[in-house]
Amino acid sequence: MNREQQKRLMGLVAMPVQWQCNLSRYTSFAIGGPAEAVVNIHQIRELQPLLGFLAHEDIPWRIIGKGSNILVRDEGFPGVILRLRGEFATVAEENTDDRSVLVRAGGATNLARLSWSCSEDGLTGLEFGCGIPGTIGGAVIMNAGAWGQEIASVLRAVKLMTAEGEVNLSAGELDLSYRSWKGFEVYQGRAVVAAAELALQRGDRHTILAYCQSLQEKRKAIQPNENANAGSFFKNPPGDSAGRLIEASGFKGFRVGGAMVSEGHANFLVNTGGATACDVLRLMEIVQDKVKRDCGVWLDPEVHFI
Repeated sequence: MNREQQKRLMGLVAMPVQWQCNLSRYTSFAIGGPAEAVVNIHQIRELQPLLGFLAHEDIPWRIIGKGSNILVRDEGFPGVILRLRGEFATVAEENTDDRSVLVRAGGATNLARLSWSCSEDGLTGLEFGCGIPGTIGGAVIMNAGAWGQEIASVLRAVKLMTAEGEVNLSAGELDLSYRSWKGFEVYQGRAVVAAAELALQRGDRHTILAYCQSLQEKRKAIQPNENANAGSFFKNPPGDSAGRLIEASGFKGFRVGGAMVSEGHANFLVNTGGATACDVLRLMEIVQDKVKRDCGVWLDPEVHFI
């Protein structure tokens, strides 16, 4: 961006723009180079003009939530990183009948916290999210899930924001599949998930909370937390487990530079300290090639790359 563009960008948002900001501080992997600018958007009214400016000036942009499912390349990002905050993290509930509740959550809403909050209110359907460290916006785009459930099972509508205004889509208009919203491809680079509507059911509060607690304990027992990571790295192939295939190929503890296949769960690539994105990408390629040779399965990454 030139100086005039920088001035205009600063004038569009209330919060200070962070220039040449290292993105490793905003990712759970603790890896990644600098973005030209990081913009924190707290007010809904700021988003459409900002997207219009970026589109008009042909400035690349990406949005990150909690940074829990991404790998930022070592060279960083030559554009603007958007982070939704404030008004984009609000939640409202509406009773639709005696047992059904429609939950409207902003795109920046923490999925894990929302899941626990709904459970505290005696609402069932979102328990699987109690340990997923991401936002509602990210969960919708990747159709996040765990324990055999996914956001698609409760999602009823999505509100996108573009440079032209709001786009409201019903669940029936979405093409959601395993860890993917394929239909989002047409909006990539020009739309932000501003909010989502989730249909939950009333149930027994104590039973729901007990179920959440059991899922949390299972997660803690099998998922590594001693090193920075981006969660499950590969999608599970149909009828199998990526972790099982990687372990069967003898990769637990295998390292490339500071990146390692977790000794606790083989589908976690971890940063043992000082890992670069190149380390992770090389490790990913080695795992993919060996698993393909060993069992004929190509592992697709679940992590998104910036």
